[in-house]
Amino acid sequence: MPGRASSSDAADFAAGPFAILPASPGDAPAIAHIHVDAWRAAYEGIVPASHLAGLSVERREAAWRASLAAGSPEVLVARDGAQVIGWIAFGACRDDDAPVFRGEVHAIYLAPSHWGRGGGPQLWRHARRRLARQVFTGASLWVLADNARALRFYRAEGFMPDPAGSRDIERGGRLLRELRYLVALDTAA
Repeated sequence: MPGRASSSDAADFAAGPFAILPASPGDAPAIAHIHVDAWRAAYEGIVPASHLAGLSVERREAAWRASLAAGSPEVLVARDGAQVIGWIAFGACRDDDAPVFRGEVHAIYLAPSHWGRGGGPQLWRHARRRLARQVFTGASLWVLADNARALRFYRAEGFMPDPAGSRDIERGGRLLRELRYLVALDTAA
C-alpha cells in the first residue's frame, strides 16, 4: 500500500549509515527546518535572497504536518541517532504528460551539515525500492538548471535529462529554468 512501509521493508531500512524510516506527523518540525535551511543554502545566488529570507518554517511545518497525516506524498526520513537529518518525498508522477507507470521524486533535502555524508543516496535507494514495489517502471524529478550540486547528485544516481522536459517557474520575481530528469526503475527489486 503506498504511503506505508511493510514488514518486508525492515531489512531495507536497516542498511546504510543512517536509519531510514517512514515519516510521521511528529517529524514535521524537523522536515520543515531542513526544507528551509536546505533551500537557503542550496539556492543562494540562484533564487533571490529576499525570497529565501521570506521562507517560513512555521508555514512549511503546517503544510508537512497535513501531508504526513494524509499519507501523501510518501515521505521517508533519515536519522542520525535521534536527529532527523534529511528526507525524501515521492509518489505517482504529477506531470500531465506522464505515463501511468511513472513515479516522481517530489523533493529530497538534507540538512546542509550532512551534505556529502551519504544520506542522499541512501534515501534515494529506499525510495527507489518503494517506487519499484508500487509497480512504477520509471521516475522523474524537476531540478533547477542552475543547481549544479543537485544535477551532479542526480546524474550520479542514474537520472538522465528528459529532452522534452523543461519549464520556467517564477520565484521571488525571478524567472528560473527547471529541467526534468528521468530514471528507469527495476521492478524486480
